Amino acid sequence: MSALMHAVGKAWADVRANPRLRWGLVLIAVVMCVEGGLRWSDAIAQQQQVLSKLQADVAVLRTGLKNDAALTESLETSRQTAALVDARLWTVSSEAVGQAKMKDWLTEVVKRNIADQYAINLSVSRELGKREGTSASAATSPQAEAPVAGLREFRANVSFRLTPRALEGVLIEVEGGEPYGAVESLVVKGQERRVEMAVRVLMRIQPTEVSGGQAQ
Repeated sequence: MSALMHAVGKAWADVRANPRLRWGLVLIAVVMCVEGGLRWSDAIAQQQQVLSKLQADVAVLRTGLKNDAALTESLETSRQTAALVDARLWTVSSEAVGQAKMKDWLTEVVKRNIADQYAINLSVSRELGKREGTSASAATSPQAEAPVAGLREFRANVSFRLTPRALEGVLIEVEGGEPYGAVESLVVKGQERRVEMAVRVLMRIQPTEVSGGQAQ
């Protein structure tokens, strides 16, 4: 354990004494952010493909498809796709529950990576595909990007004291963790020894049914 602490201390001293090493770490972080952004885009594209396929399946059914084998295969594929999506998407009963779940997850991530002196500030969530500041007329325009019903993007700003372990560990867990998470922006303040990042997570809002058919 003492050898590990000595190695960590030496690495941190090297980072402080070597500007090139600091910039190298920043470059690595930027590359990871770009890669994470690409993976996020791929995930969204996959979801859009899933929705398009389901819409195509409905259109085929409406034309009176009589091929039972093809219908069975299509339904099985749809079930498998839905199971895959459900396994990756966090489903919450309300926006407040989603906010609490995201904060708990981020708190666990920073603590697990010894990111001390941290702060987590949540932002208001929004529908997936809906841009901030979009007017009502723009939202109904054919050119406007249509929101995906039930899916919301939850955002938070996370900051913590800069150490190589904390920076690398938090980035890896946000980009490759359990939920559909991504780092939207990353700022490393060398002089202040602080990291600031904007994180977003995709969740499904599905109100819990109660007696009488009313949602909580």
